[in-house]
Amino acid sequence: MDAVAVEKATIKTADDQEIAVVEQVTIPCFRCGVCCTCYQPSLLPEDIENIAAAMRISIAACVSEYALKVPTKEGYLLRQTEKGCVFLAREEDAQARCTIYRARPKACREWQPSLSRPACLEGLARLKSKGQLSLLDEIISSEEERREFRRSVGKAVPQGNST
Repeated sequence: MDAVAVEKATIKTADDQEIAVVEQVTIPCFRCGVCCTCYQPSLLPEDIENIAAAMRISIAACVSEYALKVPTKEGYLLRQTEKGCVFLAREEDAQARCTIYRARPKACREWQPSLSRPACLEGLARLKSKGQLSLLDEIISSEEERREFRRSVGKAVPQGNST
């Protein structure tokens, strides 16, 4: 039998118990911006074209201003500042906002927030440390997705433990 890779994550409950989540559980983005500060996405040629068009600048100007030449398959990474992605902005409530959201790179479009992603777990921890409590209904809007999440967490909790 072939081994199957399973993503794992550990979440903390409100009463500070740790629960191992053994399945990748996607969640809606709660706009913490951690992924925009931790990761530097590759830029495909079409990403550069889309960004340049959205900003109404030439491709050469886009590459010069917003891309970093690196030895990758794609050849470029999105430029970062000391605060993260060059296109990361913060709203008054500190929520992250992409200033080129409609033209964001493919890597960003394909990002799926998940409880198995360290960046998302860090974002949840930051929200908790600021005294902002996230209720399951606020993170996951669909009742079906909440049931799936509860089922996933239930599988991960050892027998005899209660949550």
